[in-house]
Amino acid sequence: MKTETQITYQSVPSDPDTLSTLKTKQRLLHFHEIPSWQQENEYLLSGYRPTADSTLDCFQSSFRWHNETINIISHIAGSVLFAALPFHFYYSVYLETPHASLIDFVLFTGYFHGVSICFACSASCHIVWNHSPSIASFGNQLDYLGIVLLMWTASLPSIYYGFICDPTLRYFHWALTTALAAGCIITTMHPRFCTPHFRSYRAGMYTGLGLAAMFFVTHGIMLHGIEIQERRMALKWMLAMASFNIFGAAAYAARVPERLYPYTFDFVGASHQIFHFMVIFAGIAHYLGLIKALQEVREVRQDCNS
Repeated sequence: MKTETQITYQSVPSDPDTLSTLKTKQRLLHFHEIPSWQQENEYLLSGYRPTADSTLDCFQSSFRWHNETINIISHIAGSVLFAALPFHFYYSVYLETPHASLIDFVLFTGYFHGVSICFACSASCHIVWNHSPSIASFGNQLDYLGIVLLMWTASLPSIYYGFICDPTLRYFHWALTTALAAGCIITTMHPRFCTPHFRSYRAGMYTGLGLAAMFFVTHGIMLHGIEIQERRMALKWMLAMASFNIFGAAAYAARVPERLYPYTFDFVGASHQIFHFMVIFAGIAHYLGLIKALQEVREVRQDCNS
C-alpha cells in the first residue's frame, strides 16, 4: 500500500527589516554594535550576544559560543562544586576528626552554601546581561549580593577558630561582620539605595566589610601572637586565598591581557575569566585552610587556660 508523504514548508519572512533582525540574532556582534548598557569592557571587541527578546532567549544563548560562555560555565561549575563539598567534608573530614562538633559542620556548610550561591548569582548575572537595562542591572545586584554572602560565610568560621578561647570577642566579631554584611545587602538590593546619591554609602559598607576581615585577623594576632593564630586561622592558607583574589581583581581592573592584544582574548583568556577562576581557587584555598584550623583546634584540643 502506498502512502502519501506530506511536506510542510515553513514560510520565510520576506520583509527586509525582519530578515535583517534574524541575521543579527544569528551572529555575534562587535563592541560598537551593542547598546551602551552592555558596553562593560571596551577592550573586548567581539563575540557579543545580540540583545535578547526574553529571559528564555538569554538562557538558550548562554551555552552557545560567545565571549560570556566561559564566564557562565566556570561559575556554574564552581557553584555545583561547592554545593557538593558538604558531602566531602562530612565523610572525609568531619567524621575523621576527633572531637569535631556540630558547630564545625554548621560553619563549614554555611561557607559552602555561601560560595555556591555567590557563583550561581555570578553565572545568572552573565546569563541575563544581554536582556535589557533593567534586567542586567538586577543581575548585577545579584552578583554583588553573592559576593557579600561569600565574604560573610567565609569570615564566620575563621572568627570562630581564631577566637576559640575568647567567646566574648568571637561574638563581637561575628556581630560586627554580620551587621556590615546586612548593610551591604540592604544598600545593594533595596531600590532606595540603588540611586547614584547613595553610591558613597554603598562603597562605605563594602569597604567596612573588607576591613572587618582585616580587623579580626589583626586583633587575633595582637592578642595571641602570629604563631598561635597561624595555626588557629591557618594564616598561610588565608594568604593564599587573598593572593588569588588580589591577582584576579588586579587582572580584571587592568583589563589585562585583552587591552594588550586586541581580539586575541575575546573568547578565551580575558581578564574577567581569569578573575572567575582565581575566585574559585581562592574558595578552595580557604576550604583547605579551614580544615587545618579545625584539625588544630579539635585534634590538639588546646588548653585555653595555658
